[in-house]
Order: sequence, then structure tokens, then C-alpha cells
Amino acid sequence: MSEDLKLTILKRLDSDGLIESTRVAFKDVPEETVLGALKSLESQEKVSYKTLTTEFWTIEPEGKDQLENGSYEARIFAAVPAGSQGVSMKDLEAQFGKVAKLGQGKCMAEKWLKKDGDMLVRLVDSVVDQVKANLEVVKAEGMHPDPSVIKDLKRRKLIKANKILSYAVKKGADFSTELKKQATDLTLEMLQSGAWKSSEFKKFNFDSLGVNAAGGHLHPLMKVREEFRQ
Repeated sequence: MSEDLKLTILKRLDSDGLIESTRVAFKDVPEETVLGALKSLESQEKVSYKTLTTEFWTIEPEGKDQLENGSYEARIFAAVPAGSQGVSMKDLEAQFGKVAKLGQGKCMAEKWLKKDGDMLVRLVDSVVDQVKANLEVVKAEGMHPDPSVIKDLKRRKLIKANKILSYAVKKGADFSTELKKQATDLTLEMLQSGAWKSSEFKKFNFDSLGVNAAGGHLHPLMKVREEFRQ
């Protein structure tokens, strides 16, 4: 799969000149697999790439509840009968639990309801459940065109930010559509056959530090001699 993917990337670059997003170009391939192929090709200077980060939003459990059943304020408004009769907060709390207080507060802020003594009565005949509508957009698109909506839904803990990684790829200094297996060592056989002349060698990092040599041990006889000396 890795070799096939690397060849596919090279052929796409050869035909298009640029891959704007690997997530779009190779949507069925896991990004970690794509990254592995890109790193391998970059080490051969066949490609260069940069990381792209895209933010999207998903619905939290509380948001899913309001998406399916309506926002808290819409539920509370619907539970208040039309006219001057109204309903008591005690009755709403018995029916909706903690949702009653949250929804009632929002209804008052939106001027949908008002208090009349111990009762809540309607100020308007009908309302639009904009929260539910906004959640439907986020669910479908992964975002919302209005930043203030995202800010409000995030504040109410109805949505959560997520990040997607993708990569923009372009041709490298030694670009070609041919994949050669890179040799890691210059062997005696290569020198004798002359194969080294046409071989492609993996680049060496001459700035890397070698592994520290472990300390040796005294020969048993030398150890005895040391013991006598002591």
C-alpha cells in the first residue's frame, strides 16, 4: 500500500503540479498513512509538503438533546399556554426539572415570557427555535457562517471544536515519477560489479551523534591481579 500510495502521489503531482489537500485527494486513506508516504518521498527530495489544520465543530451530548427535542427555551415556551392563564414555575420544574430554570431565564431574556405574580405568561404568540436551527447547520456543515453563533453555542457547551490535519504537496528538487529503492550502504559487491554508479543512496545525517560506547569488563585473570594489588 505504501509504495502504491507514493507512486499515486507522484503521478498526481506530475499531472496536476500540486496537491492542495491530501484529505480531498486521498479521502479514503488515513492521514497517518499519507504522512508516512510523504515523509519517505521528502527524504528523497521528490516532494515537499506543509501541514494544513482545519477546525470543525461537533455536537455535544447536551446539544444533541436540544437538536432532537428543541432548545430549553423553546420547550418552556411551548409548555406555557396562550393567553393570560400562564403556568407556575413550580409546575414547570415538576415537568422539566433543571431545564425549566435554564429555559425560563432565556425566555425572559428573549422577551418571550414575563412574570405575572407567581405565573409565567406569554408575551408573543409564537417563536422560532433558532438554537435548534443553528445546531442543524453545525451538524450538517461542521461549522456555522456566523462566528457569534459558534461563540454562543460553545459558551452553552452545546458544541465542541475538533481539528483535522491535511497536507499540501508540491514537487521537490529531485522530482520524478520513478521510485527507486535507496541503498543504505556501499557494499563490496557494488564496488566489484560497478552497481554503485547507478544506485541511489539514502542520504546520511553526518551531524548525528553515534551511540555512546558501553564500558568494557576486565578479563578474569586481570581482575584477579587487580584484587591482589588492592
